[in-house]
Amino acid sequence: MKSLHGLQPEKPAHSTSDMADFSRIPERRRDDRPKPLRELRDWLKEQYFQSRLHVRRIGFRQSRQWQWDARGFLTHTTGRFFNVVGVRYVSLAQGTPRTQPIIDQSEIGLLCFLVCRENGAWWILGHAKVEPGNVNGAQLAPTVQATRSNYEVVHGGADTPYLSLAQSVESPLCDQLQSEQNSRFLAKRNCNRVVRLPRRVEELDARFRWLRAGALLALLGDSHLVNTDARSVLACWLFTDPSALRECLAGKHAWAARLADSLTSAQAVHATDAIEEWLETLNRTWKTDTQIIALRSLEAPWRCRDWEISSPDDPSLMIYQVAVDCVGREVTQWDQPIAGSRTRACAVLLLGDWKGTLHLLLQGVLEAGNRDGFELTTTVQAESCDRASPQEQRYLRLADASGRTVAHFENSEEGGRFDQCISEYRVVWVGPVQTEWEGPFHRWISLSQFSSFLRRGSRITNELRSAVSSLLSLDHGCE
Repeated sequence: MKSLHGLQPEKPAHSTSDMADFSRIPERRRDDRPKPLRELRDWLKEQYFQSRLHVRRIGFRQSRQWQWDARGFLTHTTGRFFNVVGVRYVSLAQGTPRTQPIIDQSEIGLLCFLVCRENGAWWILGHAKVEPGNVNGAQLAPTVQATRSNYEVVHGGADTPYLSLAQSVESPLCDQLQSEQNSRFLAKRNCNRVVRLPRRVEELDARFRWLRAGALLALLGDSHLVNTDARSVLACWLFTDPSALRECLAGKHAWAARLADSLTSAQAVHATDAIEEWLETLNRTWKTDTQIIALRSLEAPWRCRDWEISSPDDPSLMIYQVAVDCVGREVTQWDQPIAGSRTRACAVLLLGDWKGTLHLLLQGVLEAGNRDGFELTTTVQAESCDRASPQEQRYLRLADASGRTVAHFENSEEGGRFDQCISEYRVVWVGPVQTEWEGPFHRWISLSQFSSFLRRGSRITNELRSAVSSLLSLDHGCE
């Protein structure tokens, strides 16, 4: 495999490919495959082929657009977009100081769905967005998914479609600042927004399509169809708006009612003040003390080589350079650093009932990139199930022994910055809440309390938003 400049990088972590593998999307029996899933698969596949996406590994020194600056960071020649830096911090999971590379993207990105309500039904304008790191190349994204550098046209390419509509409305249905993956981003935040239009506007080209909300939400239980940013925005909107949730899930009346009723229920294992005090205690007790350092100051066994920044002790993270050709993007050729992984991340969420109200067993987590201290995440959030901590292994055993899996899907995380980084998600129904399952870093939290934390922003991890989004796809709920 040759690079743009005709040179072959040494020892690539894995080969990127210009052929998407749609076989990763689980096939159903022909008589059990819903029409919306078939249509969306076909649409995404067609947009991938139209994009002629081609991704190649190159060495850092082969880049025409990125450089090592005087601080020892990987930076874009414009000084915009993002930097790749090193950090030194105290790992909460390991209790020891450690270093790692991390993406420093201080700009707040914009993630916005345009929606409207016509003839009693909600419609959502989806975007078949092609990203270099996506499994299958094309996945359903928010109508607008752009960094500030992109929508300010720093790249010198085309304008971002629908940007003016996403920015012009004074009172959006949803407008929240939320974190991204804190293990790989340094204090990164995105604006998660939903804007209601009076009617369906024109689809500018074949990359955009108006979808019935119910059909789109049904796809959230499937793998590699709906990207992590779309999941985040939909969760932020519908888990803070019970009325819209009921309307979007029309046809699933019992389950929609249970979700909506839980979002407004006052029943909770713990008072919200007690949850706040628990998080404050964690923040007083544990600190990461994250410091930014030069990439070449990463401690052994991290190694900075021309083709890769990696460590044999951390297979979940490596940084390398890719050159991309892609028709239909604002710029059709570019190169960039991207984060890869040799592991499959694991996220398991335990879901239970307390006095008729849905509860989530959530974990307080503090990672290298956390901006405001501990955030709430899934019951288990690990680099892989095989590398889970002893505490998380306990919850994996409880999930296997005591529950029934109601949602199980894979997601390739944020394909604009991560290359084929797959997370496996599982939501497990355990029936009545077992308070003895709580521990120093785990608490049962009602769906209403979860909604309250969502509204405040940067309290709920990206992984938890992705996991919870799958509840919107269930047909019969949890009993």
